Amino acid sequence: MKTNNFKSLSMLLLVAIAFSFSSQNIFAQNNSDITGVWKMRGYGWIFEVTDTEISIYDQTKVSCLPAKKYPTAIIDDKMATDNTLTLKIGISTYTLDRLTRLPEICVSKLTKKQKKDPFYNFDVLWNTFNDHYAYFELRGIDWKKSYDTYRNKITDKTSDAELFAIFYEMLETFDDGHVDIEAPDKIMEKAAKILNETSQPDQDIKKLYTSIFEKYIPKHNTHNFTRTVWGKITDKVGYIQVNSMSTQSYYGLTEKMSEKEATKVYLDAYQSSQNPMQDEVDGINKTMQRIRKDFGDIEHVILDVRFNGGGYDTVSFKILEYFANQPFTAFRKQARDESSSTSSYTYTLKPTDNTFKAKLYILQSYWSASAVETMLLASLQLDHVSRIGSSSEGILSDALEKVLPNGWTFTLSNEAYLTPEGKNYEVKGIPVDVDLGYPKNSKELYKMLAEELKTTGDRAIEHVLKVADRP
Repeated sequence: MKTNNFKSLSMLLLVAIAFSFSSQNIFAQNNSDITGVWKMRGYGWIFEVTDTEISIYDQTKVSCLPAKKYPTAIIDDKMATDNTLTLKIGISTYTLDRLTRLPEICVSKLTKKQKKDPFYNFDVLWNTFNDHYAYFELRGIDWKKSYDTYRNKITDKTSDAELFAIFYEMLETFDDGHVDIEAPDKIMEKAAKILNETSQPDQDIKKLYTSIFEKYIPKHNTHNFTRTVWGKITDKVGYIQVNSMSTQSYYGLTEKMSEKEATKVYLDAYQSSQNPMQDEVDGINKTMQRIRKDFGDIEHVILDVRFNGGGYDTVSFKILEYFANQPFTAFRKQARDESSSTSSYTYTLKPTDNTFKAKLYILQSYWSASAVETMLLASLQLDHVSRIGSSSEGILSDALEKVLPNGWTFTLSNEAYLTPEGKNYEVKGIPVDVDLGYPKNSKELYKMLAEELKTTGDRAIEHVLKVADRP
């Protein structure tokens, strides 16, 4: 299982609650009192708001577990209607409905024995997926059969490591990069021995993408080491390599820092920021302004996201804003709630004040995932954009993060990002206009691209150069 942690909805929501309520990320139509109990549509979260404190709970049919607490002072009490509360976080909008009281299941406290009960933890996990996972059919999962198969492996004497191994084995069948489960390291290490799992580190991806930009843009600029790299290949063709839709903030990193030192500086600044997500957007915007100035009125731009596993949707959309020529509907979005889906809402992408007039070529691969894919989805609406490489991974949904009674955390895909016409590219991935037959396996793709660099050159980049040379 491969999870993109930066697109964890729990993290996005809770960071926004902690830092952004007072900056109009919650909006409403009148001055109703927000104290009381609210349930978020499509996500299984309950908010209990008093005069002094906000308590957030994870709820299923069999559980209601405390998640986070925040002071009520961070909310402006003029930001709710009588019966609904609306959160606008990043590019997404969420609706909460007022409840008359906190559900009884949320009032009862669990005993230590209940928290450790392997059967109860299984039931909470299974019910959460049953209520919110959106792609059982697309991924060929018989979830009711899984209940019988894997619950029958549990006994009263099942150890933590054995339970984790059972959970891991069950969730591995999803083949979904946003489905994951984590426990303390010691438990996962013991479980790995039970599963006969060995660590298989990827090839040196950084070495590969460094070789590419050093070959084609020996004179280049970088931001935050190689998070973003750019330069002109020719007078007609500019090249931008974006290797993450996160860690784009300007937090004072320098090339003289070691990787360990830079990581510490960045994390310290991120954690102390009043709005770290906005810092990321401001960071990529500043970088794109630098690129726009450096490239001038260039005719063709390559945006290479073949090695980008995701990050923040807001970062990926900020990049695409520089290539939009007018406002357009980028996508529709909805979430699964038990047996139904929430009503969808649309997102309109607006161009920046100083957009490129160039033809855009996006290089993508199966490694292009998560927040990268929401940008690729929106790019389908732009006639002057061409996608080259292979279909992306197909994990557009945010990773909905939940907690088990024993404290372990897990994530799942509960959302659908749709084209304005309603087409869903989850699982299948965003298609390309020029298919280069890139393999899904990371080692095979690494080998293919490394060999291309030694012989014919990077086929994707060479294709653009040939197109640019046409009269």
